[in-house]
Amino acid sequence: MRLTDEQVRRISAAILSKWKAKGLIRPKAADGAILAKMAEAIRRDIQREAELDREAEALLDRHLQNIDQSQANTRILFQKIKERLAKDRDIVL
Repeated sequence: MRLTDEQVRRISAAILSKWKAKGLIRPKAADGAILAKMAEAIRRDIQREAELDREAEALLDRHLQNIDQSQANTRILFQKIKERLAKDRDIVL
């Protein structure tokens, strides 16, 4: 899923305002600095998941001939591969 910078900023702002409203955090930095760090973390996670998708697709493509013969659902196999790669790399999906 591709998010625009504006969408990432809005997500970050919504999370920050909820955390502050619930008293979960007491920021020591300005909201702008916190939002920038949050947006950076979200973009980094999105990029890691995209890399995981590419790697899972590559593994699936490499074994596609065997998969075609077994008539397995490639979307399900892709998801299973992605989940396994994420688990191996300690990535939370």
